[in-house]
Amino acid sequence: MNSKELVSAIITTHNRKPEMVVRAVKSVLRQTYKNIEIIIVDDSSPDFIQRKTVENSVCSLSDKIVYIKNDVCQGACAARNTGLKYAHGEYVGFLDDDDEWRYDKIEKQLAAFTDDSIAMVYSGILYVDEVNRRKFYEDNQYEKGKMFELLLRSNIIGSTSNPLIKKQCINDVGGFDVSMQSSQDYDLWIRIARKYQINYVDAPLVKYHLHPGYRITEDMDRKIKGTEHLLQKYSRYINRNSETWYVQHARLIMYYRKKHDMKSALSIW
Repeated sequence: MNSKELVSAIITTHNRKPEMVVRAVKSVLRQTYKNIEIIIVDDSSPDFIQRKTVENSVCSLSDKIVYIKNDVCQGACAARNTGLKYAHGEYVGFLDDDDEWRYDKIEKQLAAFTDDSIAMVYSGILYVDEVNRRKFYEDNQYEKGKMFELLLRSNIIGSTSNPLIKKQCINDVGGFDVSMQSSQDYDLWIRIARKYQINYVDAPLVKYHLHPGYRITEDMDRKIKGTEHLLQKYSRYINRNSETWYVQHARLIMYYRKKHDMKSALSIW
């Protein structure tokens, strides 16, 4: 790891309380690795009443923050792609406006780029349940190396806030797909894994906050559309492996059941 390598932290925000966005930015400013630029893409609604407060609160934290405001909402994928255009770093880390990075996230993930073939390094996630006031860390069996076939079955990398990625590798696979209704991060992980290797740091380096506010991951209609898009997009790979085909369709059935659309769930079954 070269301490001179620039890392771009891209934070996208949409109609979020100022204190949440400030919390996310402070988690980047606290990093033990200091050569980081912070790019914030504000994709809030033009009539969001606290929009100016968010901008003032965040920009007062550091004079090195690049703050970009969209005139109209473009969606999370387009906002992240906008952040990529402004990023100068060799490495990029995305951070959702309601999540946090642990103080040593960037340092530990940079150290895990031990081979030129590695495009991305992810880690464990600490879940902070603000509703039930508890924290938990899922100690799963994580994988590394060539992960394309594994990722076709399941998104074990998780949130966009998790991995550190070589910017050139993101550009090589075309960035975020703005046509995806959900699972945009999952789709990007799959495309990266198809061309490159992935590494893992066995530590919870991300705080993923579970709170009453809106998340795309809770919108069943968007999750269904996202999953159906993935099934179509990678059909040539999914259809050749019965286990992968089963897992993806079982997930789709679960989403329809959560939506109480039993007719669609049964038709897939």
